[in-house]
Amino acid sequence: MKQREKDVHYFTKARSSKSTKIIKQIDSCRVKGTRVGFGKLRITEQVTGYDQRLVSNQKSIGIVPLDLPKLEFETQGLWIEIPDYVRDKIESDRMHFMGGIHALEHAAIGIMPLLVMTDRNDLGGISIPFHSQTKKAAVFIYDGVPGGLGLSEQAFKHSQEFLERTFNAIRSCKCETGCPACVHSPKCGSGNRPIDKLSSLKILEMILSGEEKETFYKINEPDFESISEETSDFDSKIIHKDNLRYGVLDIETRRSAKEVGGWNKAEKMGVSCAILYDSKTAVYQEYLQKDIESLCEDLQKLDLVIGFNIIRFDYKVLSGLSDFDFFSLPTLDILLKVHERLGYRLSLDHLAGQTLGCGKSADGLMALKWWEQGKIDKIIEYCKQDVKVTRDLYLYGKENQFLVFKNKAGNQARIPVNL
Repeated sequence: MKQREKDVHYFTKARSSKSTKIIKQIDSCRVKGTRVGFGKLRITEQVTGYDQRLVSNQKSIGIVPLDLPKLEFETQGLWIEIPDYVRDKIESDRMHFMGGIHALEHAAIGIMPLLVMTDRNDLGGISIPFHSQTKKAAVFIYDGVPGGLGLSEQAFKHSQEFLERTFNAIRSCKCETGCPACVHSPKCGSGNRPIDKLSSLKILEMILSGEEKETFYKINEPDFESISEETSDFDSKIIHKDNLRYGVLDIETRRSAKEVGGWNKAEKMGVSCAILYDSKTAVYQEYLQKDIESLCEDLQKLDLVIGFNIIRFDYKVLSGLSDFDFFSLPTLDILLKVHERLGYRLSLDHLAGQTLGCGKSADGLMALKWWEQGKIDKIIEYCKQDVKVTRDLYLYGKENQFLVFKNKAGNQARIPVNL
């Protein structure tokens, strides 16, 4: 095609997605209510399209998708782990958690040149609502060139000062919702969306004023290649595998979050029943708490385990009953996929109702009452219905590449998903 120069009334801005793997953890330290790690990272970035914006008012007039190859490089970086109790508090207060850690990432990159002689363009960052290796949300800051320049290493050595300066930079800025002086980035691949300045302040405030309240998982290096994030090998090598044998898992608990002291103590909730659908046999297998080891054996036979909030909830509950590493399983969490796109969570009932025209048969509170009443048959029936709905959402999304939800304006809209 012949190229020609043309005056247009818009400019373009690239849109991209990124993911990271921790190849080797070199060091870590405790900072108040969290931990900061440092090590060797593998960064994967893909330009997904570009945004056309009017020159006159910066308003977007369309996004043009692109199909380009992924770019990968290895470098050094640090990561700030966000404890589950912090996330639970942010979400219970109806603040935007993804917007908060995204804003924290931008502010941290902006403040690092005060600790290290560098330019913010020499740095990169990724904020992830759940990272499979840390087993919680994390904010990564890394050297933006292959091999690294020692920049993030220097910042890691001053981790507490780094977090405190980031907090003060956000707090001292007089803007209300965020600006380039605090939490906006001129090179953000998602156009500074979502961003929540108040949420980032609350997250940092809780971390810097808190003490360690939960388990911080040791990074298990031999498992790195089996656990990845976002645009992982599971998408390309497992989900697209011919004759994929997948399972859909859901569990119900014996105790509520309130009874065990909070969602961050899910491992104490116990299991009233678990249902696993096996695509090879088309059987809905039932398990009670005494059958958890059998469940572990059956899960290992699958190419892919599918669930809804399975990583942050089901696996945590099950981890309290078995030494098996559930997080090492090749897993597709539909809720995480939705959260990555929207920046906030939707219920299974909402997605099923809008996408499939059906819903759940009961809810978790009713299942807890049934447990107290000894009505295990009703719990199994309810759990089995959740598995059916989750399976049908997966199949619909896999075939159509989208799910349907009702947005905040009350209108039905599509969520693009890669299932």
